[in-house]
Amino acid sequence: MTEQILDKIKHLLVQAEQSPVPLSEELIEQFGEDCKKAIRKQFKERRDTSFRIRMSGIGKPLCQLQMEKSGAKREAQPYNNKLRFIFGDMIEAITMLLLKASGTVVDSEQKQVTRKSKYFESGLNGTYDVEIDGKIYDIKSASDWAFKNKFSMGFEAVVEKDVFGYKSQGYLYADTENKKFGGWIVVNKSTGEMCIVSLPRDDTKHKKEALQLADDNIKALMENKPFERCFDDVEEKYRSKLTGNRVLDSVCGFCSFKQDCWGNKIEHLPQQVFDDEGKPRSKNPRYYWYTHVAHREKNNDKEK
Repeated sequence: MTEQILDKIKHLLVQAEQSPVPLSEELIEQFGEDCKKAIRKQFKERRDTSFRIRMSGIGKPLCQLQMEKSGAKREAQPYNNKLRFIFGDMIEAITMLLLKASGTVVDSEQKQVTRKSKYFESGLNGTYDVEIDGKIYDIKSASDWAFKNKFSMGFEAVVEKDVFGYKSQGYLYADTENKKFGGWIVVNKSTGEMCIVSLPRDDTKHKKEALQLADDNIKALMENKPFERCFDDVEEKYRSKLTGNRVLDSVCGFCSFKQDCWGNKIEHLPQQVFDDEGKPRSKNPRYYWYTHVAHREKNNDKEK
C-alpha cells in the first residue's frame, strides 16, 4: 500500500513535467488556505509556552520533559527557526495536495483525538495528520542529512535514537482511534525527494514499547519524579578513531535545555581535533558540545 501511495505521487509529478494535469481549483484553494493558516500561526498567534502533556511530545526523553515542566530556561533559537516551522507547515500542505491530486483516498485529516489515561485526568490530546486506507500516517519534513541517514534507512533507523518521540506519537494517534499506525510520509526539504517509512510486518513489540514509554513518562511527570539525566557524555571519534575528547550524546545536542542541565561543564567549540603542528584537521570544522578537551590537559602538563 505504501509503495502505491508514493508511486502515485511520483507519477503525478512526472506527468506535470510533461503536460498540465487536471488539478482541481478546490485543491489549489485548500493549499492556499493551509499556507495562510501557517503564516497566521507563526506570526499572528501568541505562542503558548506553558508546559502541556501532548501526544506529539510525550515520547521525548523524560529528562527533557522534566526540564520543560520545571520552567527551565530554553536556549535562544536562531533567527531561521521560524522559517523552518513555516517550511514544515507548507510542506505538509503540499504533501496533502499531492496525495489527493494523485488519486489517493484520504479517509480523514487533521483530526483531534483524546486518549484516556489513569495518570492524567483530562486525557492526552493530539492531532494526527492523515488517515489513508484505515491507517494513520504522520507527515514529516526532513533536512537532507536526516532524510538520507535516518528516514530513507527505514523504521529501525528512525526509532534507534528517537529524539523527538516520533514512535510514541504515531502509535498513540493510531491506537487511540483503534487504527493501525502506517508510518511516516517524509519530504526532503532540500531536494524534494519523498519516502514513506513503513512499519515492520510484526510491530507488536514496537507498539507495546511506544505506548508504555508514554504511560511511564506521564506517570513520572504527574508524580514529580526527581530529575535524573537520561544520557551521559560520550567519547568523541574522528574518522572512526577516539580523540580523547568527550562530547554530549547526540540526543542531548538537540535538547533546548542542555545548558541548564549541564551548566558550565559544557562548551560549544569547533571540533577539537588537531594535527602534530597543532592545526585543526578539518578546514571547516563542525561545532560540538564538549565536556572534556584532551589537548588542554597535554598543554597543561607541558607547562608544568
